Amino acid sequence: MNHTLTVRNAYGRDFKSKREILEHYNSNKDFQNLSLTSGIVNKQDAKRFKVGYLNVRYNNLMKIAVIDVNKDNFQK
Repeated sequence: MNHTLTVRNAYGRDFKSKREILEHYNSNKDFQNLSLTSGIVNKQDAKRFKVGYLNVRYNNLMKIAVIDVNKDNFQK
């Protein structure tokens, strides 16, 4: 069921670059789910719940980077 979640860095931190986002994701660190059902999600959770893509908000929530969960990299 490949669905998409919109997330941001958890615990009030902000990403400044895509490189920072990918390092955070691949280290299995937490993201805050911004969807209707809020919560915390990491790489392991995204794979377990068959999430297809993570739309990651960064740079004061002004930009979006899309991670392809199946490829563990940004969507091309």
